[in-house]
Amino acid sequence: MRASILQSLERLLEFPRMGRRQTTPGVRKFVARRYEYVIYYAIDVAVDELVVLSIRHPAQRRPPSDA
Repeated sequence: MRASILQSLERLLEFPRMGRRQTTPGVRKFVARRYEYVIYYAIDVAVDELVVLSIRHPAQRRPPSDA
């Protein structure tokens, strides 16, 4: 599982705009294939960095969207 997530992160470093845009400005989502973990991230263009906001399994509860 760890290797799958790390491989996905490496792909995101190469192609940072690969993930889908979310309703929150600047946030993108990418699904790690094998175990389907969801990686939420942002691209900090000013310092050329990919910032991982969270990594979640789809079965985990999400906070209410109006919070």
